[in-house]
Formats: sequence, C-alpha cells, structure tokens
Amino acid sequence: MKWQSVRFRGRWIRYKIEPQIIRVENRGKYHLGAALFPFPNRYSYQLAVLLKNKYQQQYKRSLLIQTSSIATEIWGHTHLDIFYRMMLPLPLPRFLRKRYQERLKSTGVIDIGVRAVDSNRIVWDIGNFLGGWFFYAVSRRNRDK
Repeated sequence: MKWQSVRFRGRWIRYKIEPQIIRVENRGKYHLGAALFPFPNRYSYQLAVLLKNKYQQQYKRSLLIQTSSIATEIWGHTHLDIFYRMMLPLPLPRFLRKRYQERLKSTGVIDIGVRAVDSNRIVWDIGNFLGGWFFYAVSRRNRDK
C-alpha cells in the first residue's frame, strides 16, 4: 500500500496501512507536534480513532489494538521526538548526542501494529495502563478534596 494523506485539525497527516500495521510519518511537514498541540492526549486519541476507521474501511475488519494504546504510542513518539530535537542543540556529552540522534531516526515513522508483528507493542500497552491509572488516581484525589 502507498502512503496516503488526510487532513487532521488543519494539518496533513501521512499514513500507510498494511495488514495488522498502521505507519504514521512523523518527519518534516508531517510532524505531529503541531497537530497534537495544545491537548496532546485528546488529539492523539482522536487521531487514533481516525486511523482505526481508515484501517477498518480498507480491510473490512477492526485492528485488534486498543484505541487508547494507539493514542499512547502516537503521543509518546511525538513527545520523544520533540525532546530529542530540543536537546540536540545543547552542549551534550558525545555519547548522549549520538544516542539522541539514533533515537531521533526511530521516531521518524510511528509503527503501530498488533503484538504479533510489533516488537514494542507491550511497551505502549503498559504505558497506556500506567498512564490511565495515573490520571485516574490524580483525578480521583482532586475530586475528593
């Protein structure tokens, strides 16, 4: 399948749908930082819903990944990319600079796939669980005051 583009919140999002995988470009004019600002949690979830719908339209079946886990992966890759880009202009030790440049290459394309084909799916599922638990605990604590 070829790369396709869709408008999301006034920005172009470039994606590629394959069996059990959705790839989202996160480089150059397709960087997701501006599309997710100022509410990255909400907008990454909306983007995840949009991408899952596109997958379902194409393959006539649902992608077996929780929407919130897809949103966590989109949010995580985008924010790590921004962090690495902010850190690289600073005077860093050579080993950190080299590591950040390597990591920056891996955040260029977000590979969202089911566990059978995505080696780091468990990381985003755990992040989704812990993030959800954390926000639930904070909101509950604030509600009890």
